[in-house]
Amino acid sequence: MIMKDTKKIGGIALFSILFAAGLALRLLFLPAKTLDMLAYIQWYDQIARHGIIPSLSAQSFGYNPPFIYLLALATLTQSFLPKIIAIKLIPLTFDIFSAALVFQIVKTQHYANNKPMLAALLFWSAPTILINSSFWGQTDSLYTCFLLLAIFYLLKERPAAAVIAFALSISVKAQGIFLAPLLGILFLQKRIRWHNFLLIPLVYVLSFLPTVLAGRPLNSIFSTYAGQGETFSRASMNAANFYFFVGPKDYQSALFIGIPLAALLLLIWVLLYGRKVYPLTPNILVFSALLSVALTPFLLPKMHDRYFYPADVFSLIAAFFIPGTWFLPIAYQIISLLSYMPYLFALRPQGFIPAAAWLNFLVICFLLWRQWKMTSGKKSALT
Repeated sequence: MIMKDTKKIGGIALFSILFAAGLALRLLFLPAKTLDMLAYIQWYDQIARHGIIPSLSAQSFGYNPPFIYLLALATLTQSFLPKIIAIKLIPLTFDIFSAALVFQIVKTQHYANNKPMLAALLFWSAPTILINSSFWGQTDSLYTCFLLLAIFYLLKERPAAAVIAFALSISVKAQGIFLAPLLGILFLQKRIRWHNFLLIPLVYVLSFLPTVLAGRPLNSIFSTYAGQGETFSRASMNAANFYFFVGPKDYQSALFIGIPLAALLLLIWVLLYGRKVYPLTPNILVFSALLSVALTPFLLPKMHDRYFYPADVFSLIAAFFIPGTWFLPIAYQIISLLSYMPYLFALRPQGFIPAAAWLNFLVICFLLWRQWKMTSGKKSALT
């Protein structure tokens, strides 16, 4: 009894420390102002100056409407909140939603112990999650939250709801597409029917409806992502992949070769595991989701330093589903932190990105090998 009580007290103490550390660091990071945050502040000021409805009709924002809706709501707090706090409360709120989803996802596997709470608190206190939302003020928590919702619904065998969540993710940011290869596998496995995918364009168009009603031209629906694609002329924006080694003069060649090659390799992966016969257990589903969000940005050019944020999150969840993979979230924390350093602290990327790219390569090789073992019916595969 004494040992049991001691273990319970130890668990409560650990959970309290993780929660307090995550909260304290968020509060500490809130005043930080990065270059990206300056852009958000300009958009905030524009909305506050011209009004919400006239601002929604404009095309001068660099993000899709769902984030602008939230930014518009943030301006309603201008009389009692500093603008930088109001803006950062957006990703911080989605941190809370995501922590709840991590809890619910892990609970589907561990419903009779404290592992779901541990997973949620580890997410809450993970360095890259903290830095991305509260220091950087970035919005990766928004689209990743909907990707988590998609996985939750897939585990609950609700494919239509999962596709809607995926559609909401890509409506927020184009990087939600990183989960698309997994959906391709599930389509071939007949876990998602073809008509469910019709929900994607419907949800995407509906996400623009308030801006269209405010006066924005309907033909501008796809202009935001097209414009984002032309913002930088570099094969890698300090992403943890091998395009970092491509020089500026080879930029067009990297796009010409890299995009079709990435599409081909991802198609092979989808066809292989979509046609292969194996039991699609929750463990394999979660592991395949991690591979989808890790492999896609690794193969594509024009990726940014933050684009392995979903892999940071999904690797943590995978560690609670697949025995012996506890090192995966640690590895992705290191990969993303190395990628963040040059931008956030004005450091030379040559000292960080090559190490991140090679470590990422080794991790992805392990993921591919482990997925093959898990789906091959070998006794050595722990699923």
